[in-house]
Amino acid sequence: MTSMARQTRSKPIFIAPMLATLVGEPFDGPDWLFEIKWDGFRVEAVLDGGEVRLWTRGEKDAAEWYFGPFLLPPTWIQAKQAIVDGEVIALDKHGEPDFALLQSRIKGRGEATEPTPFVYEVFDLLHLDGRSLLDEPLEVRRRLLAEVLRPDPRVRLSEHIETDGIAFFEAARIRGLEGIMAKDRHSPYVPGARSMAWQKIKIRPEQELVVGGWVTGAGKAVDLGALLVGVYEDGGLRYAGKIGAGFTNANRAELLAAVAPLATVEPPFAAAVPRAAARNATWLRPELVIRAEFAGWTGDGLVRQAAYKGIELEKDPRKVIRELPKA
Repeated sequence: MTSMARQTRSKPIFIAPMLATLVGEPFDGPDWLFEIKWDGFRVEAVLDGGEVRLWTRGEKDAAEWYFGPFLLPPTWIQAKQAIVDGEVIALDKHGEPDFALLQSRIKGRGEATEPTPFVYEVFDLLHLDGRSLLDEPLEVRRRLLAEVLRPDPRVRLSEHIETDGIAFFEAARIRGLEGIMAKDRHSPYVPGARSMAWQKIKIRPEQELVVGGWVTGAGKAVDLGALLVGVYEDGGLRYAGKIGAGFTNANRAELLAAVAPLATVEPPFAAAVPRAAARNATWLRPELVIRAEFAGWTGDGLVRQAAYKGIELEKDPRKVIRELPKA
């Protein structure tokens, strides 16, 4: 399969997701719709008759690998064929998205008090009963999506507001959410493209990072004290600092299991890692990608006050670059 949009008139097939551009500040605008930026994993649901296939953004079978067939049967939508874009999340006891809880439920460790361990927050409709909607304006696609969704605890429409992005951002900040999305209401769906028509504004800065090594710690962290991480620049992996916060007993054990088969003799970074950081390091092949929250970048390109969030399930390490907001 290719990563480009592919569908026939009669049969819907995976479409590479449209991507958003990071910007630095919220804004108001009459041509914009504002949604919550959900803290989960992007998933595309392809419905054909009674069958539902779930795909990650990299076209991996999300039901088989991660979430199970939780969207079967497809009684949550009034359509014979459809392609729906959204985010799979897990809700904590307060009804808020929790990325760590999502990861624990994927691994089978977390109990669900809700009717379902996962919730599919849907925000776009790309195909409906033999008709491609890619060229339709976003506001038309969302209206059609709202019309075909049926009440179901497994699936929710990601609600939006119009115009008032600054107030919406502040409300999301008070709730402790990850951020908001701003989308041009007139925009078509451009498969596989990162567009300024979709913008993400983060409340808590995040960054995907490639793990190139790890070091032991002390006390409870004697088995895993910190990760040595990097981003790709000019074809090489550039050292971007250490992450020693955000670990629990459960995710520390998960990380140790993930890094064990990646051990190697030589450091994977293009330039030498500072001696203090590299002391007693175990080097790794740069194949594992994680998510981290952080306070910003230092002047020499290191993450500042970074805390581990979880393993990024399928990100290509060589596509991990330093993400800086556009003006």
